[in-house]
Amino acid sequence: MRRRLAATPAELARDRDRGDTWGVTVQHRVRESQPDSSGAVARAIATLRSGGHRITAARRAVIEVLASTSDHPSADQLCGWVSERYPAVHRATVYRTLDRLTELGVVTHVHIGGAATTYHLADSGGSDHLHANCRVCGRIIDLPADLLDPIGRQLARDSGFHLDAAHVALSGTCDGCLPDRQAD
Repeated sequence: MRRRLAATPAELARDRDRGDTWGVTVQHRVRESQPDSSGAVARAIATLRSGGHRITAARRAVIEVLASTSDHPSADQLCGWVSERYPAVHRATVYRTLDRLTELGVVTHVHIGGAATTYHLADSGGSDHLHANCRVCGRIIDLPADLLDPIGRQLARDSGFHLDAAHVALSGTCDGCLPDRQAD
């Protein structure tokens, strides 16, 4: 017998009609850190549906957890958060789900120098952003997607190198960690 994640009756009816199945029973808890988490979940699920992809329990669990935070968690952190909320979703399933959701464009990843890869939901409308990572406190800062466009054009023109900075973080020090700021 298949059981469903906690969802609204309208979602359950729509998913039943589409043939989506859910393998676990859980209660949905939303963190207060991101007020638009339900909108982010709806956009991510709409992206999957528009591509003809199934909405599995693991996919919904990963999407809901990522939507509930403004952080950029590592796969290990995400596994822990998913496990807290959805204990029936296995750790290996979270890893496979992250890989698949990344392939499908629902989740993006960022390589942090000297640290684990981090994940977040892809921006709606396809407008990606860049990242900066403070090497002192580890904070990840979102940057405008076009910030490095002039440098990318110059690299292409001068050396024939085509920059793809979306999946790596710039390394530096945030204002809060600068030595002259700590004395203030």
